[in-house]
Amino acid sequence: MIDSTDFVETGARQIRIHATNIVGIGAVQLVQSLLPAMERIGGYELKALYLPSRGALSAYRTRHGSTAVVARKRCLPNVVSRVIECTFHARRFEGDGALLVLGDIPLRCRGPQTVLVQTTMLTNGARSSHTVGALKYWIARTLFRINARFASAYIVQTQAMKRALADTYPEIAARIHVIGLPAPAWLLAAKLQRTGVVDDGVRGLRLFFPAAPYPHKNHRLLSRIESSETHAWRVAALTLTIGQSFHPNPGLDWIQCVGQLSPQDVIAMYGRVDALLFLSLSESLGFPLVEAMWVGLPIICPDLPYAHAVCGADAIYFDPENIESLRLAIVTLEDRLRAGWWPNWSEALQSVPENWERVASAMLRLTADQDEHNGAN
Repeated sequence: MIDSTDFVETGARQIRIHATNIVGIGAVQLVQSLLPAMERIGGYELKALYLPSRGALSAYRTRHGSTAVVARKRCLPNVVSRVIECTFHARRFEGDGALLVLGDIPLRCRGPQTVLVQTTMLTNGARSSHTVGALKYWIARTLFRINARFASAYIVQTQAMKRALADTYPEIAARIHVIGLPAPAWLLAAKLQRTGVVDDGVRGLRLFFPAAPYPHKNHRLLSRIESSETHAWRVAALTLTIGQSFHPNPGLDWIQCVGQLSPQDVIAMYGRVDALLFLSLSESLGFPLVEAMWVGLPIICPDLPYAHAVCGADAIYFDPENIESLRLAIVTLEDRLRAGWWPNWSEALQSVPENWERVASAMLRLTADQDEHNGAN
């Protein structure tokens, strides 16, 4: 008897996937949605899957017994181990078939390689709010530039990211491809659609900012709100998915720090809040923006290229360094909602794939094509 989970199509194109550096919440959600979709696409064999030994992805189980799952344990600080993995130890990731790297930095190894670039911190326009972050991303940019020649193709989410990456590394401009990403699989399955405000008599807006306490997420902007001026903000509640110890302004009782939420809790929040508030100074995945558009919520976000590239004309924008600009954006939204306005994201969503199978198919095809192109040379 043949076990269907071990069945591999004859002549299937072989792909190996490197995801050992996937630890951030957004990146983990991407891979957790992407990998199952890739395993459902016919015509490809996932030959090997390199995963971290800790965290959410370490528990991933493949559908096919023919896929070799290799856990990579890191004993050194992440920055140091990342440099070693991308250089001196990169030859460990050589093998049959093309390699798809889901962790931003090309590996110094032989064979066809496609790299998914997720962080805008690799580009010249990136900003970091602290010295350690600036040093970390200087190292990453240097490593990227040194290893750039080892990748035959790069994948980014938006045209804005493609331009920024090409401006920073002109030598790879012709190798950059745009493949948009949908909302996470768990949100697509929920089929939640908002068409207006939930009227329960609460005065002021209920806002939601789902983001980890990374410096570039810009929670610190909220520390500039004076407690004596809270009446001017028209906010009933702002929910942040960070721990209480990271509270940016403890004097404001309407800012609620609830820690990381499960997908079910995030869906519940999307079902009752008035808008998504997004503060981030830089973004590559922008999952909360796509999530909010997908369910139909209003969005307040920074007046920055990444946000315009995702949201288009219907978001309400503010200067991410100016607290008064943020207050005015919130007031603008409340005035519009009172007047009966609700956003229409149909135009912005035209560039967002409907499902993860389309994304998986496009990435697999591009990666496998590099193998065939390499063999022809």
